[in-house]
This record gives sequence, structure tokens and C-alpha cells, in this order.
Amino acid sequence: MGGGGLTANMDPEFNEQQQRFINLEKRAMKLLQETKDYRGSISAMTNSQHALSKNLSAFLLDVQRPQDYQAAYRQAAQTIDQVSQPQFDEVYMHTVLQPMAQFCGYLPEFNKAIKKRKNLADDLERARKALAKEQTKGQDPMSIERAEMDVQYAEEAFNVMNRTLIGEIPKLINSRVYVVDPSFEAFVKSQLQFFNDSLQQMDGVARYLPPQGGPNDDKVLEQRIGDVMAQVRSLSICNHNVV
Repeated sequence: MGGGGLTANMDPEFNEQQQRFINLEKRAMKLLQETKDYRGSISAMTNSQHALSKNLSAFLLDVQRPQDYQAAYRQAAQTIDQVSQPQFDEVYMHTVLQPMAQFCGYLPEFNKAIKKRKNLADDLERARKALAKEQTKGQDPMSIERAEMDVQYAEEAFNVMNRTLIGEIPKLINSRVYVVDPSFEAFVKSQLQFFNDSLQQMDGVARYLPPQGGPNDDKVLEQRIGDVMAQVRSLSICNHNVV
């Protein structure tokens, strides 16, 4: 009979495809979670930047000579958070996150089919055992014939599901390329647009700052900060241990 002797664990071709599916599922779900995390990290970054800009202005509220960079930075951070980030998020959702989520949405259907195949294999084994039992008895030809028909039906159902999975799991695995390629292209382009927009906003802030003088800029800034902190440390209250 077709499929004779096959069980859920005795078909090397299916077992190979099942393992490939398990690996695909694990990697796909991890990638989906990472795409969600990235979206959240961009939103968290722009929200934090906007909050920082507002707190910076509040921190220096009573300074007699407020610096122009404060208002410029606050406006830039607000624009990035309320304009650039939502624009990025919309494109990212439609071209990256949703296609990946849709692809992963098909994976449970394959898991259901694999489970159904296992149930069909169990049905086939039960039918074979019932046939063997009737053949051992050898008393009722009609019972033997019915048992043989049950085995035939069980084999046909199992073989159909088995062949379907062996044929379609590779197609699913190959289709991931056609999901990832356009999504990755959209991902890079949306990143480029977002960071270009952010750079334009920050360029508006940079014009209020001293021009960069070269590779020693960091050292100069560190020295300026160190000088200010030295003045703070010179305050008498900072030289006492206050409990």
C-alpha cells in the first residue's frame, strides 16, 4: 500500500522539512520582535529628546541671558518628535513591520497542518493495528475487509497531508526572500529620510553654537566643563559633609 510503514517520525524527507520550518519560525519571530523593538526605540528616543529639551528650558528659566540655542533646540526636538518620527513610523509600519507580521501570521497555519499530520499518522497506526488484530483472528472476512478499507482511507489522508507539507514548507521558506528584500530596502530608505530630517533640524541648532575648530574640540569642551565644576567645588557648602 502507498505510504506503508510511515509514521510521524519515520519519514526522513518530512523530518528534514519540519526542522527547516522550526528554524525558520524561530528566526522569523525573533526578527519580528526586533522590528517592533526598533520602532519602539525610535519613538522612545524622540520622546526623550523632546522631554529633555523642555526640561533644559525649565532648568535655565531664570537665567538673565538665555541662550538662543535653548529655543532652537526645543523647537528642533519638538519637530523631530511630532513630525519626523510620525512620518517615519507610518512608512515603517506599512513597509517593514506589517509585511513581517503578515508573513509570521502564516506560520501558525503550518503548525496546525503539522499537528494534523501527526493526528493522521496516529489514525493510520491505529487502523493498521486494528487490521492486524482482525487478521490474527481470521474469523470474519467482512471485518477484515472493513479494516483494510479503514487503513486505505487513513493512508490516503496521511499521504495527502504529508506530500502537501513536504511541498509547501520549502515554498514558504523561499518566500521569505520576497518579503525581506523589499522591506529591507524600505527600511534603509525610511531610516535615511528620518535621520536626514533630524540632521536638518539639528543644523538649525548648530548655527547658534561656536564653529567646530578641529579634532581638539572635545578637549576644549572638557576643559571648559572642568573649569566650571572646579568653581562649583570651591563653594563652601561643597567642602562640608552635610548629613
